[in-house]
Amino acid sequence: MNTKIMTVAAMLAAYACTVGAAAPQTDTVKLVEYQQKATAQAAMMTKDYKNQVQTKGQSVSVTLPQSIALALQNNRTLHQSQWDYEVAVAQVGVARSGKNPAVTYQYRANHTGSETNGVSKTGNAFYHQLGVGLSLFNRALDAQIEAAKYSRDGSGAALTEAAQTAKLTATTNYLSLIMSRNKVSVAEQTVRDYEEHLKNANLQYEVGIVSKSDVLATNTRLANAKTALVEAKNAASLAEAKFNNHVSLPVSTPIVTADKELTYAPYGISLKSAKSYGVAHRGSIVQAAMVVKSAEENVSRADASDIPTVNASASRGMKGAQWSGNDSKDWSVGATLSWNLWDGGQSKANVNAAKANLEKAKEAYAQTIDTVELQVQEAYLNLKAAEQKIQSTHAAVEAGQEDFRIKTLRYRSGVGTNVDVLDAETALATARNNYVDALYNYNLSMATLEKAMGIPVEATVGSGATIVNQG
Repeated sequence: MNTKIMTVAAMLAAYACTVGAAAPQTDTVKLVEYQQKATAQAAMMTKDYKNQVQTKGQSVSVTLPQSIALALQNNRTLHQSQWDYEVAVAQVGVARSGKNPAVTYQYRANHTGSETNGVSKTGNAFYHQLGVGLSLFNRALDAQIEAAKYSRDGSGAALTEAAQTAKLTATTNYLSLIMSRNKVSVAEQTVRDYEEHLKNANLQYEVGIVSKSDVLATNTRLANAKTALVEAKNAASLAEAKFNNHVSLPVSTPIVTADKELTYAPYGISLKSAKSYGVAHRGSIVQAAMVVKSAEENVSRADASDIPTVNASASRGMKGAQWSGNDSKDWSVGATLSWNLWDGGQSKANVNAAKANLEKAKEAYAQTIDTVELQVQEAYLNLKAAEQKIQSTHAAVEAGQEDFRIKTLRYRSGVGTNVDVLDAETALATARNNYVDALYNYNLSMATLEKAMGIPVEATVGSGATIVNQG
């Protein structure tokens, strides 16, 4: 095993034993409690929204937290993860049951016959037996129970991961809806600008200052702008339908978002802090750590196959010729020691297989850490790039507006050309759309970064920097 894996194994021993074995279960309980409250609230919202749509045909107003709550209620993948967790919890109970007393009852009824010196005899025999068995020492069973606990905690981490994914999807749909509507506003403004310039071009043409080509060229740009407006409105309608589908509302439901425009808020966090928090809190890493710990217990379980087991037992029996079987009674109390002295090498082979699976789990654990760090870095760099684009595209919008104003005035004064105005408006529309894209990418990168870091599901989007900086 290389140096990196040895280092990871050391980290795992410290992390998974002190934090991973307890914290995931606690975090899962908190997550389940949050989801129960969110689901109850979302169920009421869904019912009210659907009744509102069906009876009144009114639009539905939602905030980002409400969108997330609705998505958490209706996400099928998340529901599957919740049932996986319930199965893992039940499996712990199955394993623990081996440590509990086992009570058995047996009843036998026989009709017997015998022949002695030519004389045949027949009769009935009835037997009742009540027994109790208890495992006193079983190293393999202990390891099985511990492995089941780690699997349960890993399933809890997977549940957290699924909830964070559902939250990110809901956030993405919400932001996409706002972004598409902002682009409709940009397209509408572009159409208005071209229409206003067309009026000016027609006036100039009527008095003989410009040629007919100015009017025709402006009409062409206006037609293209109207086409772009139709496409923008169609994209907004599709974004609205996608949003409704994800939160389980009728796809044709009109949605009114609480946020009308995408905004920018500084996100003060360092890449080092983001990576450190992600490695310590990301559900996929905790899940991978639990797989390693479970694999370690499986090694112990396989290795315990040649260790003696001790079981205690007690029984009480009655038998007789009548169905009640109380002619005679017997009882016994004792213990049994079982020792697998030699099984042909099967135990050794099972241990080797378990150790190989353990090494595989350690490699997967190290790979998961690398993947999370890469995801955090990618989201962080995208966030910073979008932040810089916001500044540059905002400056481009301001410069484009001033350039379009100046060239429009120059054209009206007869010292500018129609091409200058049309090009200025095209550049302005491009700058406006780039600004909207930069705001969308920034907010989406922020939500993606919080998911990559493993920010709690119940935390509001955008609060991750405060949570990380507070430790």
